[in-house]
Amino acid sequence: MNDKFLWGASIATYQTDGCPGTQWAEWEKTNAKRLASEYEKKFSFVPNYKDFLLEGEDPNNYICGLGIQHRKHYVEDFKLLKSLNINAFRFSIEWGRVEPEEGKFSEEEIKFIKRYLLELKKHNITPVVSLWHWTMPTWFTNRGGFENKSNVKLFVRYCEYVLNALKDDIVYILTLNEPMIYTGISYLFGEWPPQKKSFTKCLGISRHLIYAHNQVYKTAKSINPSFQISIAHNTGTTELGDKKIKTKLARAFSVYRRDTHFLKSTYKYMDFLGINWYNHDTFINGKVKNPCAIMNDLGWDARPYDIHIIIEQLYKKYHLPILITENGLADAADTRRKWWIEETMKAIEVAQNNGVQMLGYLHWSAFDNFEWDKGFWPRFGLIAIEPKTLKRTIRPSAKWYAEQLKQRRDEPK
Repeated sequence: MNDKFLWGASIATYQTDGCPGTQWAEWEKTNAKRLASEYEKKFSFVPNYKDFLLEGEDPNNYICGLGIQHRKHYVEDFKLLKSLNINAFRFSIEWGRVEPEEGKFSEEEIKFIKRYLLELKKHNITPVVSLWHWTMPTWFTNRGGFENKSNVKLFVRYCEYVLNALKDDIVYILTLNEPMIYTGISYLFGEWPPQKKSFTKCLGISRHLIYAHNQVYKTAKSINPSFQISIAHNTGTTELGDKKIKTKLARAFSVYRRDTHFLKSTYKYMDFLGINWYNHDTFINGKVKNPCAIMNDLGWDARPYDIHIIIEQLYKKYHLPILITENGLADAADTRRKWWIEETMKAIEVAQNNGVQMLGYLHWSAFDNFEWDKGFWPRFGLIAIEPKTLKRTIRPSAKWYAEQLKQRRDEPK
């Protein structure tokens, strides 16, 4: 295994541990019953949806609370991850824990993060740190959040505080996680907090997030020029299923919104490109109509090999090294995860053979955790978490992944 290639897994800290005093923690309390009542309507098209009926229809499923208590068990968790032969781990820092009140920063939280990073270092695991993974302190959202451009300076101030504190401890930094997913689901479709349906607000917030990333990049480089900075960009592979004009237009809009609107204004303020990839979409009659020959537990069409197509397209367009920052599937029975990872590894080799500079692959996710408005029932983890006891169990697919990494590590240099 090339020691410089990052093979690992990812989490988001809210999804493993929750965070009181954030807009999501407040929102889930008032929406849990509604989400539980909608489970069967939303997922009855998935063949095995009844496997999760009890959890899906339980309002408690949609309350993150303390999550899987990774903060409490991180020493144990990192030992498990090291046993999988990984050398990289992505996690996020919770703004609401670092700055629980406006302008009042928590030295205790920074001390905790430093201990956390030190434990990773003991295992020779490279951290990849996300500064924003959708959750925000309620004091920030009460001020309008990213709806107001003037608030961006508050986000930059938080990032500056964290990066000054960790300037000697980290290299790889993701300023934002999937900004276009956040703006789309929260403000275009109105499904996530603050549940506002407004194309104008959606567009405005995306511009503010562009500004935020660029400002944080410049601030970070002034703190430590060696920082390697990007975002975790959600993308997907697309194809035309027919030649109708409306189909071509639908696909073109999807590609522009996903891969052009944000990146065209930020890629010059990136040292690499972080990619989150879960799906290949086929457009037919103006809409996405996937074959779904294989689906994950959430009903998402699964064609993992096709990731190489978008990797090659984005590399050719933006000329940035690629780090896959999320990639995986909800698979509680663990019947398809090995296949998914194997197909993705093949795709990475294809992209590399076609000239793409790849930095690494981080599987989503390291552990079963809280999947936002779906709650705990979707299982993405390499490591299974028993909901009541929180017992950790390495899944067979993860053991296979570990063996592949061992073989790569043991290959002659």
